[in-house]
Amino acid sequence: MALAAVAGALLLLGGVLLLRRSWLGRRPRNLPYLLGGWVLIAGGIALFATGSGAEVGTAYALLCLSLTAFAVLAFGMEDRSHRPEKVREPALEPEQRVTNWRHASVKALLSIPLAGVAAIGVGVAFAVAMPMPVHDRIVIGGLLVPILWGGGMAWTLSDSKLLRAAIVLGAISALGYAIAFLPKVLT
Repeated sequence: MALAAVAGALLLLGGVLLLRRSWLGRRPRNLPYLLGGWVLIAGGIALFATGSGAEVGTAYALLCLSLTAFAVLAFGMEDRSHRPEKVREPALEPEQRVTNWRHASVKALLSIPLAGVAAIGVGVAFAVAMPMPVHDRIVIGGLLVPILWGGGMAWTLSDSKLLRAAIVLGAISALGYAIAFLPKVLT
């Protein structure tokens, strides 16, 4: 158990460091750091869950991930108080877009029902497929739905590309319902 926790913490640290490296890098060349960081984080969470059980291990892994990310960011801080302050230009205003009722109605249709369908799909998939006791899965899956629905609506309303929002929310919906119901249909 302790060995799995130490190994999981080291994987989480490596993942956070790779994500930090990805964040600081240029776009075309930072994809391996980004993917590697998330793979190491997933492996660290899996080790914690294996060593301490799914419920307790996941909680410990998320706590360790938060503390590790805080430590990495704290050690990367730079003291700029001794430097002379540069005069910066004011930030540009956001682009003014012409609003029309068709664009607004499509955005509302994407943000409310499609984000809701995606959130319910993820909540049901969590309630069906997670390796936890039944009551815990149902409660956590039910609590995830309004949080994910609000996040999906906020993201859809802030994104200027309607097709991208429709594709992403549709893919999340299909994946969630496939995880929840496809194994029962096939057996």
